[in-house]
Amino acid sequence: MSNVNELLEKYEYKGRGKFEPEIEIDKFLLEVIKGKGDITRREIAEITNIPRTTIYDTVKKLIYEGEIEKYSVSNKRRGRPKVYYRVKED
Repeated sequence: MSNVNELLEKYEYKGRGKFEPEIEIDKFLLEVIKGKGDITRREIAEITNIPRTTIYDTVKKLIYEGEIEKYSVSNKRRGRPKVYYRVKED
């Protein structure tokens, strides 16, 4: 968890997928997901201040590349299940 806090302190999101100092957004989000474990897009957005649409696009790319996986958990009520993301185990 402290690794994620250090990451959040070190890099500042400037918008349009850019960070100061420079890091690729997919690498940044992969490190956040690794550090936090199972996490939703909403939670990622809250801790990183990156728009959910940007997170959605990047997470989709990471899933396609086989870096992370998603799974759903039923909330035992009506509505959509919660979707979580985690680093794919080898």
